[in-house]
Amino acid sequence: MIEVRDLHKSFGPLAVLKGINLSLAHGKVLVIIGPSGSGKTTLLRCLNLLEIPDTGSLGIGGQRVEFAAGGGVPAKAVRALRLKTGMVFQSFHLFPHMTALQNVMEGPVTVQKRSRTEAALLGRELLGKVGLAGKEDAYPHQLSGGQQQRVAIARAMATSPEVLLFDEPTSALDPELVGEVLKVIRQLAAEGMTMVIVTHEMKFAADVADQLVLMDGGVILEQGPPEQVFDHSAHPRVRQFLNRLGGEE
Repeated sequence: MIEVRDLHKSFGPLAVLKGINLSLAHGKVLVIIGPSGSGKTTLLRCLNLLEIPDTGSLGIGGQRVEFAAGGGVPAKAVRALRLKTGMVFQSFHLFPHMTALQNVMEGPVTVQKRSRTEAALLGRELLGKVGLAGKEDAYPHQLSGGQQQRVAIARAMATSPEVLLFDEPTSALDPELVGEVLKVIRQLAAEGMTMVIVTHEMKFAADVADQLVLMDGGVILEQGPPEQVFDHSAHPRVRQFLNRLGGEE
């Protein structure tokens, strides 16, 4: 489903990703953790080409893109890969002048050229799925942070992507609103949705991940099932990071 091979990304002289290799099977959940500045979000943004890697290769489903130093990526290839992903940002990024339903409809109508009637039916179904039936006509400013994030999840799902990407989906939420968003993500995992999630919620990561990746300094220090990373890692930097987190709880 997802194959990343020797992926590199720099911003000027700063090397942010230094040869990332990972794979994820269809219907599985990959959770990426690590300290701030480790490259987690950059890796996630590379998966749907919001950031174009410098070198390496990326495959999602049947679509594969190769990156070479100094070489561009055809717009057609970028579009084809992006159509396989749906992205949920930490700051929601809803259109403020659109209702919840209109936000969810936008992708199917604009990108997929579906009729507004069909898109509205889909939008209502997806808002119900994330627990927001009855909120179709509410504008973002009328919704709590947790509700806005659930609209964003419904919007990401509206184009029927093969993979959902989450960039710290609870970091902008008040603590009491975190649970409602994590509940929706757990539900999607139980239904077999392929997902890549960057998060700082360690208990959630241990619960939902099939595969856990711990990054630091632009490289993957450890990857494997959550119990392996959390309980049996022999890497001193991994133990230091996890022990520090444990001390904060």
